[in-house]
Amino acid sequence: MMRAVVVDDHPIFRKGLVALLRASDIDVVGEAENGHQAIAIVQDERPDVVLMDVSMPELGGVEATERLVAELPALRVVVITMFDDEATVRRALEAGASAYVTKQADPAQILAAISAAESGALLIGAGVPRPGSPPAATEIPGLTPRERAVADLIRRGLPNPVIAERLQLSTKTVANYVSIVMLKLGAVDRADAARILRAGQP
Repeated sequence: MMRAVVVDDHPIFRKGLVALLRASDIDVVGEAENGHQAIAIVQDERPDVVLMDVSMPELGGVEATERLVAELPALRVVVITMFDDEATVRRALEAGASAYVTKQADPAQILAAISAAESGALLIGAGVPRPGSPPAATEIPGLTPRERAVADLIRRGLPNPVIAERLQLSTKTVANYVSIVMLKLGAVDRADAARILRAGQP
């Protein structure tokens, strides 16, 4: 059974999400009302997916997502928020979110976003603007097209098995590409490579 944590500072909406998940045979192992609580609960419970609001007191959802994905690359984060502007969408995806839907989404779309995130696919909900291609991997010179594709997924915090599935490659081949990308970027480790790629320059 999939295990989830729900993060939202509005109790009524949060409880509604919890009820939806439990009715869909998803085990809700924790609730949080800000990013700091979310990080603590996720570190303790190690869920499969986190449903994350953006605007919250103390620590927002984008910042919490970035910290969590950096620490737990296999974690899937589904952003559910009132914000539907391109800048917020881009920030969330660059932080490592696997799906982005608004609070106006119907239950079926929220569940579809969770399912897509679990499988490693990217889902942006209906009515949410799709940001243009980020400059990170595409504008850094010296990367081949395949290396750029791998680099874009490193930037999003995806683990090698998911990258392999997305690009139809073996995990060993992906590992080789990751090593090459890190070498070309001058990165000391994978997290450093993701930071460089998000900044858009080595």
